[in-house]
Amino acid sequence: MGAVSLMLAMQGCTGQYEEWNTNPHQATEEMMNRDDLSTGSFFVQMLKNVMTVEQLSADGTGIGADTYQVIDNLTGQSFAGYTGACNIWFGNSNFLTYNMTVDWRDRAWERAFVGVMTPWKEVYDKAREERPQVAAVATVVKVLAMSRCTDTYGPLPYIRFGNGELYNPYDSQQDIYNSFFDELNEAISVLTDYYTKDASAKVLEEYDFVYGGNVENWIKFANTLKLRLAMRIVYADESKARQMAEEAVSHRVGVMTSATDIASLQHDTDFSYRHPLFVIGPGEFTDARMGATMDSYLNGYNDPRIGSYFLVSGNGDYKGIRTGINMNRATYAESDDFSDIAMGSDDELVWMNPAEAYFLRAEGALRGWAMNGTAKDLYEQGVRASFEVLGVSGADNYLADNTSVPAPYTDPANSGNSVGAGSPLLGTVTIQWDEAAGFETNLERIITQKWIAIYPDGQEAWSDFRRTAYPRIFPVVVNNSGGLINTSTQVRRVPFPSTEYRDNAQNVAAAVSLLGGEDNGGTPLWWDKKAD
Repeated sequence: MGAVSLMLAMQGCTGQYEEWNTNPHQATEEMMNRDDLSTGSFFVQMLKNVMTVEQLSADGTGIGADTYQVIDNLTGQSFAGYTGACNIWFGNSNFLTYNMTVDWRDRAWERAFVGVMTPWKEVYDKAREERPQVAAVATVVKVLAMSRCTDTYGPLPYIRFGNGELYNPYDSQQDIYNSFFDELNEAISVLTDYYTKDASAKVLEEYDFVYGGNVENWIKFANTLKLRLAMRIVYADESKARQMAEEAVSHRVGVMTSATDIASLQHDTDFSYRHPLFVIGPGEFTDARMGATMDSYLNGYNDPRIGSYFLVSGNGDYKGIRTGINMNRATYAESDDFSDIAMGSDDELVWMNPAEAYFLRAEGALRGWAMNGTAKDLYEQGVRASFEVLGVSGADNYLADNTSVPAPYTDPANSGNSVGAGSPLLGTVTIQWDEAAGFETNLERIITQKWIAIYPDGQEAWSDFRRTAYPRIFPVVVNNSGGLINTSTQVRRVPFPSTEYRDNAQNVAAAVSLLGGEDNGGTPLWWDKKAD
């Protein structure tokens, strides 16, 4: 009888078994998915590592900006002529003087794979079935970060990442780009469907410190990223480039067009950081100043944006430092002859601004592609968008200037670094659009204004320079590459990390064959084909 009673009791409570055996103080898997608790922290990790920022602790302190300094400032921003470094590392034999063997070459790799790919895999695996819109947004961020990584190194172990193997073989850059387009197309499709069903719905709202979960903005950003990557491959695969670019522009949501579309890391009570360029420049390290090439273009053009980017020197002018010189810290870092970077601690770190989208479309229109506008109109809209984002007036007068050209550069500390009037190193292109000019002149005009507008995104500016040879960036004075990097054509990539040679020797050796050249800073990437 007792056994029967026990059985009946057990049968009677089975309907409530799950309820009775659920911890009321612990989130269920359903709750975790609904509130994005299972993916949110991984997504935030991705956001932090696209362009590395270090979050501040509760007392307002935090790690410095050394990783950003190596990946962005001493690589992209320096190679693009945006900033000039005024410190000495490795006895002045480093990336700035084309010694690409120092351990700086490991940093971008580490952040991309540990800081972006690993958390992306967590988000993707958790969200792809039940919340595909979450996986889609994470994938867009991943493509942004990894496009920066492949454009630094070339081939990567990308496509088969997370398949369970300890070390994956490398993919060619062409295959990586094809994967980027496939991934972006899928993400755009998923997000567009989600947005169509409910335009007010948010994605990862509590963890999205870029757009606050706004799906329309993420679609515009994904389309603009697709347009950027399409233009990147124009000299390697023009047909594919045109197809992807026209798809991005003709999409029903479209690409970035206004200041509200800007993609930047916002400050929040749960996401507080100091802008790393502020830390590197005037805030703490005092290692960076205005670049000499920026000095030449902004001063020569009487560009009203100069005060938004740099501070007036002690001499009352804007003065830059040339990259790759015989550096004396006392002469440069401790002098007030050179302009500090006008970056505040609380400024937002920008991933992409709408001016870039207009210049990309202007280049497409110049090539005869369907970009929903003429090259002239889109070029001028790009300049105006840049002025608007910065809150600067005078765009109309600036666009009407058909005489100003980049100015000679004078180094007040060492005349041997100067670039005098008439030098072939100086740019010659003017500002006003000229329909009668040839293709190359107007391409240089577009890329030069794009270069000014996307500052301080040095990685993108460096990629544009490698792709088009514009703008005309001053070459280094000191070349410590041992003949591996041509001073005139400048650095084309960063060699594979030393850690890969140590831990993944077989695969990295195979990857070198995909380069089509030696693993050094002088070997061009797959899309770097204009010279051919």
